[in-house]
Amino acid sequence: MALPNSRSYPWLADSLKQLAELYQQQRLAHALLFYGPEGIGKLELAQVLAALLLCKAPAATACGQCKSCLLLAAGNHADILLLQPENASLGVDEIRRLTEFTQSKAQQSGNKVVIVRHAERLTEAAANALLKTLEEPPQGCFLILCTAQAQRLKPTILSRCQRWDLAPLSPQQLIDYLHTQQQGPIPDFITSFSAGAPLKALSLLQSSELETLQQLIAQLQQLIRNSEPLAPVIKQLEGRNDLTLLLSYVLRQHLTTEPMPLPTQMQALQQSLFRFCRDEQQILGQNKTLALSALLTEWRALLKAGRPGRDQEARWKS
Repeated sequence: MALPNSRSYPWLADSLKQLAELYQQQRLAHALLFYGPEGIGKLELAQVLAALLLCKAPAATACGQCKSCLLLAAGNHADILLLQPENASLGVDEIRRLTEFTQSKAQQSGNKVVIVRHAERLTEAAANALLKTLEEPPQGCFLILCTAQAQRLKPTILSRCQRWDLAPLSPQQLIDYLHTQQQGPIPDFITSFSAGAPLKALSLLQSSELETLQQLIAQLQQLIRNSEPLAPVIKQLEGRNDLTLLLSYVLRQHLTTEPMPLPTQMQALQQSLFRFCRDEQQILGQNKTLALSALLTEWRALLKAGRPGRDQEARWKS
């Protein structure tokens, strides 16, 4: 693990300051849980804190100059362990490795730090094995668990960790941060797709996927206005894991930028989206294609029929 730069994550500054103060006061818990959405910076905060815990001359952050910091910057520090799932879960073998690491002597005669990514993926057996270390952590050993799904962790794990919730940024805070990283306009859908997580937003902004998303959104917007063929758009949407995000964004944008539909149509639109989002994970294969086609066809019909004044205009013409 390289030595992280805390200034790269300004939205984490308050959390880091509090953590550093607790450490300086010898009140920092030996088991910490960093919770927040993907891309909010849980791992980055854990790495910045780990550097501070391993530093030989710590202040508000790691000094960056001592032997421990230089080893960390070179990726050769023996007193830090990063565990992350190689497959779908974290098993007993990984926790056995963690236990052996925590029980061995620190190579730099200081603290030892373990960072566990995606802690919600611990198997039942692995979680039970981890409990033993959480209940009796070795002196000078800190465990940092990171998760976006704290509700999936065992209550016994949660109760033994000091929890730190990392809140999403507001849309304006997110845009302000992105402007410090990249020049030019920021597409407004970035804030919706990143859910206030700056690292996720930055990754999307700098990826080749950005243009694809812009094209898909434009096609969906044309489709629900009844001016785009259905089949080609459906084909492009197949297999996307952000389908519900796409649909939610396009519908919300339409309702805020176009003439408002009648209340009954508005309710029907929202209910249809809710049903699709609720059931999307259970609908597979051809059935999902049919469900998506039915949803978009329903939207087109509702939006065509639900514009205020349409019925009144028809009566005037008659």
